[in-house]
Amino acid sequence: MICLKIRYKKGKIVDTSDLPTKSNLIKQKNALNITKQGYDLLERKRLILAKELEKYKVQKDNLQDEVYKLMEEGKELVKKVNIDIGLDNFVNIANGVKIDDYIDIKNVTLMGCEIPSAVHKQEIVKRNYGFYNTTSSVDEAILKFNKIQEKLIDYAIIENTIFRLDKEGRKVRERANALQNIIIPENEKKVKKISEQIDEREREEFARLKVVKKRINN
Repeated sequence: MICLKIRYKKGKIVDTSDLPTKSNLIKQKNALNITKQGYDLLERKRLILAKELEKYKVQKDNLQDEVYKLMEEGKELVKKVNIDIGLDNFVNIANGVKIDDYIDIKNVTLMGCEIPSAVHKQEIVKRNYGFYNTTSSVDEAILKFNKIQEKLIDYAIIENTIFRLDKEGRKVRERANALQNIIIPENEKKVKKISEQIDEREREEFARLKVVKKRINN
């Protein structure tokens, strides 16, 4: 919003942006155009964020189903391992497995919103057990739960992304609503008021000129 101010000798400051002058009318129209353009940009941003949000929600649902399936498979493998070597032995074996676990999390920017992007690398580099005291189900169970851990990391990143996109989307929506419902209508009222006052003044001036011209001719 453009606001011109004049300081008088007594120290008072008055707003001159509502004065019915053509320069003020031009400035108010420019301000109105800028706010409308700002609203259009915010609406585009909101739509893009909403589209991305829905995309990540679908990914979250699919990943959630995948994790549940892996968990059920992991439970069945644990039951099998328990029958083969006993649960205590399996826990000792699993705790002794050395895993090279690496997560690199970076933020990428989408329409001014930072969302996390991660590279997760996981590799078993040392096993503390041999074939003589285990079965194939032990390897399967360890690999399965490593896979579950990897998927849970992906799930946490997607959840965080959804939270950030939703928060940014609400902020954009609030700003767009403020422009649409408050600032733009106020600017439109100012433009209309100044235009009407200028038109009225010009009509009065034209009427005075007609009277003066008529007197001169008489």
